[in-house]
Amino acid sequence: MDKLYYRYWGKAKKDSDNESVSYHLLPYRCLDVAVVAECWWEQSSTIRNAFMTQTGLEEIKAKAWILFFIALHDYGKWDLRFQRKAPSAYAAASHGTTLGDLPLSPNDIKKYFHGPEGLNWFFSDFESRFDDGDWLSVDSEDKDYWLPWLAAVAGHHGEIPETSEQAKLPLLCKSAGVVFKQARMEWVNALEQLFLTPAGLSFSDNPPLIKQKSAIMLAGFCSVCDWLGSSDFFSYDDCPQSSFQGLKSWYRGRFNAAEIALKTAGLHSQVNIKPDIEKLLGENYKPRQVQALIQDLPLQQSLTLIEASTGSGKTEAALAYAWHLLDAGLADSIVFALPTQATANAMYTRLEKAANTIFCNETNLILAHGRSRYHEGFINLKQTSRTGTLQGNEEAWVQCSEWLAQSRKRIFLGQIGVCTVDQVLVSVLPIKHKFVRGFGIGRSVLIIDEIHAYDSYMYGLLGGVLEQQKASGGSAILLSATLPEYQKLALSHAWQAKPAPDNDDYPLITSYTATASTVFDLHSRPELRPESTQVEIELLSDERLLPDDNLLLRIEQAVISGAQVCLICNLVDVAQHLFQIMQVRFEQNNSLNTDQLGLFHSRFSFHDRQNKEELVVNIFGKDPDPRDAREKGHFLIATQVVEQSLDLDFDWLITQLCPVDLLFQRMGRLHRHKRTRPHGFEQQLCSVLVPEQPNYDLHELIYGNSRVLWRTHQLLEKESLSGGVIEFPQAYRLWIEAVYEEQNWDDEPSSVRLSYENFCKESDASYYCAKQLMRSSMNSLTDDDASVSVLTRDGEMSLSLVPFYINAQGEHCLLNGEPLPPQSDLTRIETINLNTVPVPHSWGKREALPEQDSDGLIWFEMQQNGAVLTMQYQQWRYQYTSTVGFQREQLQVDNELEKDA
Repeated sequence: MDKLYYRYWGKAKKDSDNESVSYHLLPYRCLDVAVVAECWWEQSSTIRNAFMTQTGLEEIKAKAWILFFIALHDYGKWDLRFQRKAPSAYAAASHGTTLGDLPLSPNDIKKYFHGPEGLNWFFSDFESRFDDGDWLSVDSEDKDYWLPWLAAVAGHHGEIPETSEQAKLPLLCKSAGVVFKQARMEWVNALEQLFLTPAGLSFSDNPPLIKQKSAIMLAGFCSVCDWLGSSDFFSYDDCPQSSFQGLKSWYRGRFNAAEIALKTAGLHSQVNIKPDIEKLLGENYKPRQVQALIQDLPLQQSLTLIEASTGSGKTEAALAYAWHLLDAGLADSIVFALPTQATANAMYTRLEKAANTIFCNETNLILAHGRSRYHEGFINLKQTSRTGTLQGNEEAWVQCSEWLAQSRKRIFLGQIGVCTVDQVLVSVLPIKHKFVRGFGIGRSVLIIDEIHAYDSYMYGLLGGVLEQQKASGGSAILLSATLPEYQKLALSHAWQAKPAPDNDDYPLITSYTATASTVFDLHSRPELRPESTQVEIELLSDERLLPDDNLLLRIEQAVISGAQVCLICNLVDVAQHLFQIMQVRFEQNNSLNTDQLGLFHSRFSFHDRQNKEELVVNIFGKDPDPRDAREKGHFLIATQVVEQSLDLDFDWLITQLCPVDLLFQRMGRLHRHKRTRPHGFEQQLCSVLVPEQPNYDLHELIYGNSRVLWRTHQLLEKESLSGGVIEFPQAYRLWIEAVYEEQNWDDEPSSVRLSYENFCKESDASYYCAKQLMRSSMNSLTDDDASVSVLTRDGEMSLSLVPFYINAQGEHCLLNGEPLPPQSDLTRIETINLNTVPVPHSWGKREALPEQDSDGLIWFEMQQNGAVLTMQYQQWRYQYTSTVGFQREQLQVDNELEKDA
């Protein structure tokens, strides 16, 4: 015990008899985290390459600095206020030399948080080196090198401190300060000998200068290592070593526990060698279109844009390229982000086979919602936190369990994570533990599907994600049917790459690396180019874009003939209304059954939406289940949830007018697979509901831009007059560039031009609002799904409603019929999420709904009447059924409310 740092505990818990405590010495607690980091470093070439790139150092020196700083992460625990959090452990560890009688109030002890305070103590302890005489200015040159590193590891409990403040103990405890300072400085000296000296470095050297975005990777790495190093895989040890060699030997003896912890957590990836896209495609399938270009792409960090038509195999192409990057040691995992929950669910099913093809160890495939098979080891690990430590919520493993209690966050710690794009965008926003997301994404190949589907606000956040991904050493693959040129320029700018050479070929892959921007096309390989297909278009005029009786009769006759028909609406209310009309018509038609009618939209609870989605895929998907599902006709009324990433196949498509890129996405659900079509539907037919005059009403509000609606309408009118057929893939480039070009068309109505000018102003404001939010120093927001949904979409993001009713036993029951878990249950948050219904932001105006709670949730009590939940609140009647979803009906109308509606 000649070293003072052995006199303090690092973690402690009461023994089962509640009279004595078990404690783990503080230096050992720090080294447990460092040994996890070193073990993970040795296993992962991705982590090694990332930190070597960020530091610009050879491996031995980069590793030395990383381990040195990670072992400093609990520097703030050498403080009387922390030690007094567990007085019995403090007394036992110090062997009677405690300073426990010094005056500290319970508030002094409770408010002390060792993470950021460790940063303060470090610069205070070494003030002569880092302070130029004026503490507040802190412009010492050395400090510029040390601060990003120390702030990153000091922020391992959720928030990275941006600056350090003067550290101090309460005045009456100054005598303790000298003793603790000596212990801390002795610890720095021990870490210098353990990590720096063998690499030819010393404490007098400065670490390499790293950028703030690079520090995100270090903070996330340190935090996850801290979680695992705090787990019960590491036994408590209260026996001090008698020499430095003894400490070094003790450290080496912890490697076995670290390897078990990493393996159990599923964090070690073993990639199958010799990537082969044909293995992903399966037997009897050969690479086609862009899939044949994957072998040509560079094996280095890159941003890759894949533009190809719906159903052409973009997903498999992206996965094949990701596999190559994994095999080259440029990533450990894959994060696949999609626009909606429905598309994420569908992608999860597609990736189950791919995961087992790409990885050869037990695959940790994680969906960012409740139904997936998570890696059981890591999930069960969180249960250990229930054996409470004396630190309470300040203990790392407790924080780990709280963070992992929501499945949406586990995606960043698996081999393949599937999520909505919101879960990725939040990694650049000021919330707790954002750096764990950033680290998880940075060690992955980030794949984002339907990249065209996001607004200017989300593009502002996406730019930050790409900047961070590049700084972390990761790669990104972006997928779309096609992108307007201005969006390509914005994405290349975010990656800090030169624009790629002009190339109008289609399909196309564009690659941006550190040294070149290159395009890859099929111009010289005509046999691989997509076949030309034709879609017949039919324009049906109606001011409200609604089907008339004649169209409804045609739909019924088509279903009777065995056709699979889909009507896509732009508004949920319209879809619900039409569904209820068709329910009556199907009931009255002796040749139809209501089980041939379906409704699919976003205003269901997750549980019910999951069932709806499964039913839709089983009927309209590639492989119907049961196999005879398509032997009779069906009619699906849906919203935008079916236009992206879902592998659905219809014989006839009817759609309300929408922007051209989304219209083409919808058309991609026509005749998607080769199969025999009912008589009369051998040719692809898309019927488009359009207004008689250029008045787009609520549809303009949905898409924010009447110009794209008007231009799409004009092109449809022109094509209708000249033959009524759209030819693909030629139309992708021609139509989308025309609709989104910056120059005004000569015949554009003044109302359309004015609307577009306002749209541009609002878009610019939204974009810079996103940028400003990313730069905000605010770090107080919790990392839960309520804050995610509020911050990752623009101001009119939907509200999160939690309907509930009180059963006969007085229990609060959610939509799944089960009682709400108690506050102490780790499943409570996830259960609430699965029973939450998104409703329009406008529904909350004029107190039409109760106020949100502190988590952004609206708890809405309803009355149960069989399978129906109803509630009258203010001037509205609300109703929820698993068939129609959440609805509201206005009871009385005044001028103001009518204006809102």
